[in-house]
Amino acid sequence: MESKFSKIGINMQPKKLNCWQYKKCGREPGGTNADKDGICPAAAERTFNAFNRGINGGRACWLVAGTFCDNNVSGTFAEKIDSCRDCEFYKMVQNDEHSFSTDGSGVRLYAATHVGLVRKANEDRYLVRKFADGTLLLAVADGMGGHSAGDYAAEILRGRLANMQIIPAGKEAETLSQLAVETDKFILEVGETDEAFEGMGTTLLCVFLRDNIAHWVHVGDSRFSIFRAGKLLQITQDQNLARFLVEEGEITIEEVAEHYSRNILDQAIGSAMEEPETGAEELSENDILLLSTDGFHNLVLAETVISQLERREDLKTRADSLVNLALKEGGTDNITIVMAELTKV
Repeated sequence: MESKFSKIGINMQPKKLNCWQYKKCGREPGGTNADKDGICPAAAERTFNAFNRGINGGRACWLVAGTFCDNNVSGTFAEKIDSCRDCEFYKMVQNDEHSFSTDGSGVRLYAATHVGLVRKANEDRYLVRKFADGTLLLAVADGMGGHSAGDYAAEILRGRLANMQIIPAGKEAETLSQLAVETDKFILEVGETDEAFEGMGTTLLCVFLRDNIAHWVHVGDSRFSIFRAGKLLQITQDQNLARFLVEEGEITIEEVAEHYSRNILDQAIGSAMEEPETGAEELSENDILLLSTDGFHNLVLAETVISQLERREDLKTRADSLVNLALKEGGTDNITIVMAELTKV
């Protein structure tokens, strides 16, 4: 099955926009259409205040869209707001998958997210951010806890990653782990004050590239792998019940794919987690870094990934083929991958 993607570039210095400035709906408090159409709840509800910070700190539409007002959208939080259901912007949000690619500074990048063939909403999020010193942050988050609450949790996490100012050399894991801990506490607090968000959470996988070292921080069952010299090296281990049962000898690795335990997480952001897993990997020229949510790697076997990455095609073509393979296998969950190919080190 062919997937349909629209493309965006990485905007390193986006213009700050509030959601109503982007949408030009005039439904902000005091807006030209507020008396006639009413104030957009998302422009006024305090639920969105946590997002009104940093670049593109609009309160709602970029949250609903799952983006930073960059005209490419994928998200669902408006499902909780009745007056959003008939909004043309919201309808566009529901129907659009997006991806981007770029090539420069010795790294080719490609990322894509797809709602899949079963879910009505895309609760996955990804982020690629280049810092002023040339370092690069890659991240994926898989929201959990119900249709819109998972969307909200993943967006909280991505927003906080996007607003980081600096990651000090020598403190990469410490800095990203601290952000994970603080976000975990914040999401728990949100759930305690509003029952609509009780039990929501998200996975976290972020990989920070500096001086040919990939520093990673991991919570949940999103996965970081490296394709090198014809082999797919799984760097992170899924933090779920299946991992524990395999280690205890209760089930075999071959049984995991069909076992219920793979869907029960040991840790997630928003679940009073103990601490993230961290590590660092030295990189080599021609390595391909692959970050994925479980909607991808639960469906596409490692040997299939290898066969696609070995093909002599551009990164985008290979990545799109992988997404399409997950769809062909049923597309039972949201599918998100972020890929980085090191063209020189």
